[in-house]
Amino acid sequence: PSKKISSVSARGQCAQYPKNIFHESGGLFCSTCNIPIDYSRKASCDQHLETTTHKRKVEALQSKKGRERKVQKTVSELFEITEAFCAANVPLKIPDNVNLKEYLERNLKNVGIIPSSSHLQQFYLPRVYENHVTEMKEKLKT
Repeated sequence: PSKKISSVSARGQCAQYPKNIFHESGGLFCSTCNIPIDYSRKASCDQHLETTTHKRKVEALQSKKGRERKVQKTVSELFEITEAFCAANVPLKIPDNVNLKEYLERNLKNVGIIPSSSHLQQFYLPRVYENHVTEMKEKLKT
């Protein structure tokens, strides 16, 4: 008995790989590698996903996203510390005190590297100020 090959659309194959491959203009493309994939056979798609090139690109993409998340978390934390200093009326030059900085870095877990006051003033204080002004305007509207 002869086996009949059913015609599979690129869209049909795409539905099986939502995170790795997407459908575009009648063809199937790997979104990670940005190359066309033969969508007529499922094995071709599976084989591409197992290539070292694809795996390496996926790993690089994931590590980049991880770094971006870590940077975003750090930015958020520095914004919060600047905001806390301002709310408590603590001068931003306090982190420049060598003894205090060493104590905090030595005794507090997850404190990381404490930035200099000039860094906080240049990059975070303007945002804290803008945020405060926006909040005050919202309060005055009500």
